[in-house]
Amino acid sequence: MRLTPSSTPATASPPSSPRTLRSLLSTTAGAALVVAALVPLSTAPASAESTVPASGLLAEYLFDETTGSSVPNTAASGIGPATVVNGNDSLWTGSSLVFTGGAKTSATANWVRLPDSLLSGKTSATITVETKLDTSMKNSFNFLWNIGNDATTQYYFASVRDNARTAITTASNGGEVNARTGTALSADRWYSLTSVIGGGRITFYVDGEQVATAATTLTPASITNQTLNAIGRSPWPDPMYKGEVSTFRVYDRALTASEVTAVSDADAALHASSFQAAAQTILDGVANVTIDEGTTTLPNYGGRVSWASSDARLAIGADGLTVTAAQPATGQASITAALTATATVRGKSVSRSVPVTIQPVPAADSPYGYVMVHFIEDSAGYAEKIYLDVSRGDNPEYWDPLNGGKPILASQLGTTGVRDPYLTYNPETKTYYIIATDLRVFGGDGGSGSCTSWCYWTKSASTKLDVWESKDLVSWSAPRQFDVALSGGVKAAELGMAWAPEATWVPGYNADGSGAFVLYWSSNVYTDAAHSGSTYNKVLWGSTTDFSQATYQYGGVFIDAGGNTIDTTITQNAGKTYRITKDNSFGKGIYMESTTAAQWWKPTTTWSQVQTTIGAVWAGGNAGGVEGPAVFRRHGEDKWYLYVDVIPSTGYRPMQTTNLDAGWSQLVSSSFSMAPSTKHGGIVGLTRAQYDTVRAADATAAVSSDLGSVSVAKGSTDASIRAALPAAAGVKLAYNRGTGSQPVDWNLSTVDSATPGTYDVTGTVRTIGANLNQWVGAGGSTAWNAADRKLFSSTAITVSAKVVVAAPVLPVTATAETRCVAGKVVLTVKVTNDGTTPVAVDLSTAYGSKSIATLAAGKSTSAAFSTRLGTTPAGTADVTVTAGADTAHATASYAAATCG
Repeated sequence: MRLTPSSTPATASPPSSPRTLRSLLSTTAGAALVVAALVPLSTAPASAESTVPASGLLAEYLFDETTGSSVPNTAASGIGPATVVNGNDSLWTGSSLVFTGGAKTSATANWVRLPDSLLSGKTSATITVETKLDTSMKNSFNFLWNIGNDATTQYYFASVRDNARTAITTASNGGEVNARTGTALSADRWYSLTSVIGGGRITFYVDGEQVATAATTLTPASITNQTLNAIGRSPWPDPMYKGEVSTFRVYDRALTASEVTAVSDADAALHASSFQAAAQTILDGVANVTIDEGTTTLPNYGGRVSWASSDARLAIGADGLTVTAAQPATGQASITAALTATATVRGKSVSRSVPVTIQPVPAADSPYGYVMVHFIEDSAGYAEKIYLDVSRGDNPEYWDPLNGGKPILASQLGTTGVRDPYLTYNPETKTYYIIATDLRVFGGDGGSGSCTSWCYWTKSASTKLDVWESKDLVSWSAPRQFDVALSGGVKAAELGMAWAPEATWVPGYNADGSGAFVLYWSSNVYTDAAHSGSTYNKVLWGSTTDFSQATYQYGGVFIDAGGNTIDTTITQNAGKTYRITKDNSFGKGIYMESTTAAQWWKPTTTWSQVQTTIGAVWAGGNAGGVEGPAVFRRHGEDKWYLYVDVIPSTGYRPMQTTNLDAGWSQLVSSSFSMAPSTKHGGIVGLTRAQYDTVRAADATAAVSSDLGSVSVAKGSTDASIRAALPAAAGVKLAYNRGTGSQPVDWNLSTVDSATPGTYDVTGTVRTIGANLNQWVGAGGSTAWNAADRKLFSSTAITVSAKVVVAAPVLPVTATAETRCVAGKVVLTVKVTNDGTTPVAVDLSTAYGSKSIATLAAGKSTSAAFSTRLGTTPAGTADVTVTAGADTAHATASYAAATCG
């Protein structure tokens, strides 16, 4: 699916209502009436449920003053007023306070000081604010509010920069636990932003809807120094907040989702007249749609747009986003249609028709779609594992996480952490490889003494790289490692940790004409085994065909800039090689060079600088605030993308160019979508067949977990049992893409085919989630140095079946009848051997048992049992037949009888 810009002009928002906050919020009935009058008929009216909850309300600051610098606390808690610092009367609008922004050192940049110790000792809390952000805040570091002090170690805050978030930390920015939205907020429109913390989670709401949540052991009580709580001011040297604030509330408990919605609905009444125009602005930005696959998900523009269809060729699912299209056949012309897009902002909706192009089904070998490997920065969740995302159709600006956003792969080797993964392909062996840094930052070995963390890691940590391989991008091998400091079995260099590896395939690299990967990574290089003395990060290189120790050869220095250089990535076009690298010493940030040299990896190669400080715009102009660049080309176009990793936890943000020699520019698009904290990875292009394979393997559950039963003969081999079991299982596909079928790998360890009986077996459906994505050590430990670490899958889809090992069928006929003898019933059982070999027969009845040692082939024998009864009920005689090691059972029925 591709989106093209709409030509519909945007509509300016009218000014907010001048009515004061207290007139709107002072009474339950008044608030209910105002909100109910403003929502559309299709939306449930806000009545008493839209009243602001009072339970647990510590502070409520309504910014409806017209003069002064003191803002009273209208909550009945005894907590004092807030104070406007550097304010003046011109900043009051009657329904809000204008925050002017500016440098933190500015004497005119206003902010609000909140009472000290506002949440001291509290184990849960909710902070909700009604705010309108200035466009400058979207790309500038900022704190909308902060609970803490003027130090940068402990704080609990919200920020509207980039994708808005709330976070808490007691270990500075590297320890922030983030709940971050998936899309950016729009400037110059009113939002209700709510942070809820408690019960082991921190959760973020926008306009009363949950948009993000994360696990955390921290609580407001973890912020032990709350002597400078603020609205609009960061403890960091960030710009002051620029925008407006209408309400600010603090609770000492975690509000429920419905209570958060009630606060949002109540505050929405303050600016109700602006939301129709805000919805129109969103709708004006809805791009024309190109559909290039049968089922896909349409963009929701930050959760504000839904879709409908009156065209039989386009069916919209119940979610209002999933579309199923009748595509023309391969080779036929595209067709045009239309969908109706509806934008809704806080109860106000507008709609319009959007042109749609339905493209024909691409050929299986056509370039189509992309897969991205990456990791996630999460200090609380130990997310240093391998993740995969797939493009939405052939659109490299819209990404869907695979496996429900959970890891695909993990490593139990080395440090047990995986960072900076890269995905590449050997065209000669048709094998994909993921290579990655062997480093666990969160919960790993951080060293000791005076050299810890990055000092320790860059000096003494692992020189091994983690490696996985796959033929289809679905099923991946277990991890293995090779050491880049070893070449030909001997140490080639004294290196610190090897990190941020990437590789470029070079056809004809070897003397025999075969190709190889030129591998490059960052390490400190030392002159002695003790790794003493001063040094810095250099980019080094080696070669390999399969990332194994057997084929790897150390090459030497690739980039020595006289200072720290890391994270090199490479793209090639029209006889030029472009390398993009992060400088950490001289202020260049991410910079790009080019060369026309065929052997571009050689140290004698001359490189020309093309651009510096690439992507710094995403970090507020801070060149050091971005790293981990990932570059790739769009299918069929002279267009390239460069994703830059905004550190520490924001993740990838896009740059673009149509001319590599002209450098990169920022890509700002309402249709760009990527999950928060998607960090430092690599992207490969696919064919349509590969794309379909990946999508078909991204399943959420089995259609049915019970696949029935099968019968097999006694003594059957595992191969014959597997052949009898269902080879595939129906699965429910992710992203509402319907159902499909995937192979099943059966575990037959419970089956004893030598013994007849019924056995329960379990099968693992071959999906992306079936890969080994977690590990555990002895005693359930996940410590980096735990003993006996074993991999497993936490997301595998399993199914079950029954295997019936049937007893052998022996050719024997048994009958039973009754007769009267002297007024008593006598039971007679007759057995005939219909086979070609002798058998032994054991007869068992309610009136006795008899054994026949040998019954010859074709012969019959009878046995009589005296019941000593005049009347007998109906019953059965049990017959057990044995021939060698085989045994069979049968029964012979007889009727009730009466004698005399």
